[in-house]
Amino acid sequence: MKKVILIILCLFLCGCTNNDAKDAVKEYIYKFKNHDKEVLKSLEELISHEDLTGQASDEYRLVMKKQYYDLEYRIIEQIYNGNKATVITEITAYDYNKSKQEAKEYIEAHPEEFLKEDNTLDEVKYKNLQLKYMQEETSRVKYTVLFSAYYEQNEWHLENPDYTVLQKIHGIYEYEKTMRYSS
Repeated sequence: MKKVILIILCLFLCGCTNNDAKDAVKEYIYKFKNHDKEVLKSLEELISHEDLTGQASDEYRLVMKKQYYDLEYRIIEQIYNGNKATVITEITAYDYNKSKQEAKEYIEAHPEEFLKEDNTLDEVKYKNLQLKYMQEETSRVKYTVLFSAYYEQNEWHLENPDYTVLQKIHGIYEYEKTMRYSS
């Protein structure tokens, strides 16, 4: 009887842990969706490099937090090779690349509105226009992302995603117009 209970307990515990490579991806995306302190720290670093005014920084922060919160994903496949794995994931994000392109097109059509007295582009006005379009964005885009993971100490860990993956999570990856979709 003790053997049966032990076997059932072992099966139950093994079934509940379900330590797959996809779990590392789920945990990573969970951090974005729930505004984990590491993610917010990284966002602050990103904002510091954007050369934004105080109000624009606050607006950009809100736009990105919305992106993180509304980020959708679907695990498509896990490919294992020993203690390494590739997790193919589909991510759906707000199409902020489209927003930036629309701002660029507007400026090209109305350059006089964005020139300083010395006939150079007013970067602050340009960034503010981009932010305006990003705040109003409702279109979404799907990206395929390949996450790499490795197995160490009885657990799957995600390798640091590259810059392209981060661009896709932020919705600013420059893609071909034919892959865009709206919802």
